[in-house]
Amino acid sequence: SVTIVKKQLDLTAKQTSLLRVGKLGYYKYQNQLLDQKHKTDSRLASASFILNILLLFANAAASVISGSLSVISAFIDSAMDSTSGLLIYMSIWAIKNTNSFNYPRGRSRLELVAVLACSIIMGVANIMMIIQSVESIVNKTVHPDANLPTILILVSGCFCKVVLMSACYRHGTPSSRNSFAKSLVYTYVGDHYWAYADPLGAICVCSFIAFSWFYNAIDNIPMMVGKRAEQENLSRIIRLCMEHDSNIKCLDHVMVYHTGAKTIVEIHAVLDERLPLKTTHDIIESLTKKVSALPFVERAFVHSDYCCDYDWLS
Repeated sequence: SVTIVKKQLDLTAKQTSLLRVGKLGYYKYQNQLLDQKHKTDSRLASASFILNILLLFANAAASVISGSLSVISAFIDSAMDSTSGLLIYMSIWAIKNTNSFNYPRGRSRLELVAVLACSIIMGVANIMMIIQSVESIVNKTVHPDANLPTILILVSGCFCKVVLMSACYRHGTPSSRNSFAKSLVYTYVGDHYWAYADPLGAICVCSFIAFSWFYNAIDNIPMMVGKRAEQENLSRIIRLCMEHDSNIKCLDHVMVYHTGAKTIVEIHAVLDERLPLKTTHDIIESLTKKVSALPFVERAFVHSDYCCDYDWLS
């Protein structure tokens, strides 16, 4: 019977070891997938930025050649895409090179501020283009010219955008809209069939772009004013706290909210009041580090308590 018990213990130890190795292998594989996705996203972002710069000059040439308001709206789109990409790159660089003495909490919110600024500038620029198109209709100064160079430039730009959009959708990465196809159609119809199709098309394109950018701004503003985090992240933090240490009896208070792209976490963990100060400190400090290491957390504030009295409400 002693031999059987030893065999069972050895088998249990082997199973535990295999389970531990399996977990480590699983997390290692997940980290490799995340790193690979991050590299792919970075390459696509760089390709999109370079393509927008090239299309900016192509659109400028097509706008001068054709005089089409639809093509000019596509030029504004490319110009603002390039500007927004440059602002975001600059904000990321500034975040990574932050002087910790002047900015002790960092500048992680700078990227969100750049996105909001781009959204407002893009929306206002397209509204100005809509006003220009309406004025051209009222004053009857519509003379689009869908010549061969303009068509070639727009077709080439449309093809490049389609290739980039396909790559982005295949990797599950958001991509910019393709305004070249609409501009090509409106310019051609305005030149060959109905002149007012060009300014009306410019109004449609600019309205869609302005709406999408204003919606983007409205969607991001709650992130800066304390919006509650997703329920999945809240549940993940609660589970992490309760599984962290057996001395944690319950949680008096858990709050997860946004003040930027990432979240702020506030936790009141209830411990036995008879625990030594050193033990309490070690539990709270290690829990703070563990919560702060989560990818969606900017900063975690973990406090110890000895009873559930909801004193955080006062």
